Amino acid sequence: MRLTEEQIRDGLTRLTDWELDPAAPAIRRTVRLPDFPAAIALVNEIAQAAEQVDHHPDIDIRYDTLHLALSTHSEGAVTDKDMSLAARVDELIP
Repeated sequence: MRLTEEQIRDGLTRLTDWELDPAAPAIRRTVRLPDFPAAIALVNEIAQAAEQVDHHPDIDIRYDTLHLALSTHSEGAVTDKDMSLAARVDELIP
């Protein structure tokens, strides 16, 4: 189900460092890790979590920095699936 901007902003208050990109539309988070191997390890954990729920983030890896974006492409919007996966990603980040 598509979320309204108000619902998204409310959901973001329960997440860590995620922001709304209304132009995308998507929610985004940047994570900096100690080094490249740590970044790749986190990507692998996120991939496993994403596979479990069959919902996949866009991930851009820049050495020790990950740029994550979540949007439900089939809906062209941010949905409950995105908020739920963002919460799971938050649990995985050291």
